[in-house]
Amino acid sequence: MIITHIVSSLDSNQGGPPNVVLNFAEFQSKNGHNVNIVSQYSKIKHKNFNNLKNINLEKGNFLFKKHYIPNLNFIFKIYNNIKKSDIVHLHGVWNGVISVSSLISRILNKKVIMTPHGSLDSYNLNNKYLFKKIFYHFFEKFNLNYIQSFHFLNSNEYKNSFWVKNIKKKNILIQSNGYDLNYLKKIRIKKKTNKNKIEITYIGRLNKIKNIELQLDLLKYLLKHKNNYKLNIIGPDDGILDKLKKKAQELKLKKNVSFIKPIYGKEKYSIIKNSDIMILTSFYECNSILAIETMAIGGVLLCTRNCNLSHAGKYGAVKISDYKLKKLAKSVNYLSNQKNSNIIRKKSLKYAKENLDIEINMKKIQTFYNKIKN
Repeated sequence: MIITHIVSSLDSNQGGPPNVVLNFAEFQSKNGHNVNIVSQYSKIKHKNFNNLKNINLEKGNFLFKKHYIPNLNFIFKIYNNIKKSDIVHLHGVWNGVISVSSLISRILNKKVIMTPHGSLDSYNLNNKYLFKKIFYHFFEKFNLNYIQSFHFLNSNEYKNSFWVKNIKKKNILIQSNGYDLNYLKKIRIKKKTNKNKIEITYIGRLNKIKNIELQLDLLKYLLKHKNNYKLNIIGPDDGILDKLKKKAQELKLKKNVSFIKPIYGKEKYSIIKNSDIMILTSFYECNSILAIETMAIGGVLLCTRNCNLSHAGKYGAVKISDYKLKKLAKSVNYLSNQKNSNIIRKKSLKYAKENLDIEINMKKIQTFYNKIKN
């Protein structure tokens, strides 16, 4: 089968979609499919990408970076790859690359599956609401109406996309992103060195939707009662790093907070495993890669309610809190207890094995592909 994945950008500051596309390509390539990826990127960050066969990576550039409008050469690459494909898999919405790809797929009458990655969720519709409504009404609704199949990452994302015309009539797969659990088993985790501090760690984009300022407020609140907390904020700047540093200075947190550049590869898993608590306080998450990695490696995750982790929370694999500092601090105290921490770690590993194994998940995706193609 010839499969073409199209995403606006594979750069790390784009969050989860680049990781998902590369993971899809890796496992589909290993199973003998010819895989094309068409995207803009500066540098690929993926554990096995350079060693994979049957993957054709087409790099494009933007005419206008705002809204990811592809230039003419990029459009030709999109067209040529879609033309030879059995399945076209689009990732995301509300950008020029995906809109052009949808239109070309319509013209060529291709089988298309879209993974919106939360972009069609009514919550995200409120971001640039007027632009999206106008764009949808005059253009995107025709593309979305053509697309035969949708892959949603959880049931909430699907339900919150009912505003899209005819979405309930489409072929639907609800399937979380997964992780290569066999790869994680081979990683040697470094021993924890700093045992005097309770380390709370965030890894991800420094973007306003991640609500990282709340983590600084939480740290300040915790330090009023105990002085043994440390907050590590790790990731690429996506517009708010200076603001976070200024706030940390105003709150006099310099000794207890570290801003660290992005960490990739095997070192990241040691950080996740050795952190007393991984934290996710986002205003919205669709299917957080940080959450998946934390559970897959047997880490301890504290998240807020809008992170779409209720299934894992009911299982006992993560700890869910609301956004109030008092409630968050109570959750931190609960997770700082070694007995409670060990229970979470065991349940997170078990949950990952049952729900997040990418080999099992990719078989379901492939079955979905076969259904679409036929």
